[in-house]
Amino acid sequence: MPTSLSIASGKGGVGKTTFAINLAIMQAKTANCLLLDADMGMANAHILLGINPDLTIKDFFDGSCSLEKVITEGPEKLKFISGGSGITEMLNVDKNKKLNFIRSFEQLSEKIDNLIVDVSAGAEDSSLNLLSASDKILIVLINEPTSFTDAFTLIKACHLEFGLKEFCLAVNMANNESHGNEVYSKFNKVMRKFYDVNITFVGSIPKNNKIQKSVIQKKPLILDKSNKDFYLLFDKMINKINKAPENKFEGIKFFNNL
Repeated sequence: MPTSLSIASGKGGVGKTTFAINLAIMQAKTANCLLLDADMGMANAHILLGINPDLTIKDFFDGSCSLEKVITEGPEKLKFISGGSGITEMLNVDKNKKLNFIRSFEQLSEKIDNLIVDVSAGAEDSSLNLLSASDKILIVLINEPTSFTDAFTLIKACHLEFGLKEFCLAVNMANNESHGNEVYSKFNKVMRKFYDVNITFVGSIPKNNKIQKSVIQKKPLILDKSNKDFYLLFDKMINKINKAPENKFEGIKFFNNL
């Protein structure tokens, strides 16, 4: 049975898609990994991957083709489903159609080992449906009050609405490893004070102009051999995520709805 990981953040601009892309490529090195760009209205993972897929999610929602036909190949044999400009379709369909979209991934269960979903920032219904359907959730956080507040609200919504208790957390734009640990500890202390959730810290990524450079060049960090340090950081991170506890949810999930 494939496992699913959704990558989310309380607010935009924290580097969520950078994490999604690099972690997915890292996972693809050892398993059949599919990256779904489900960032409604801001679907730009294809740009950062440096590819231009012929088909997007819009073609699936239009009924033009099957979900499998929308898949294109990215770096390191990564399988990729582009949101393109059509992912906003998910905002305009009713709840049943959204849940059927999640159910449709069952048809891919024989062909992939891991699904990674880049989810829209915030706690909108469309994002929460994707998060609850995932085995694991990674929250990307930066050391800013708004990021803390919005990440707190997102985890609160997942916990109260769906009973989710297991979350992974990564810190972006840390000054150094020690600073990343401090940011996590501070956030975890506040979160655990109010809610019975378990937050697994999977690591931090430091501030570095190489990240911005990789965005401009449309080349993921870990594909640049000169970025060995980032490669090792993302490698450790995906290993910790793979070992993290899964959420127990009885509702609609990506793969176990038979």
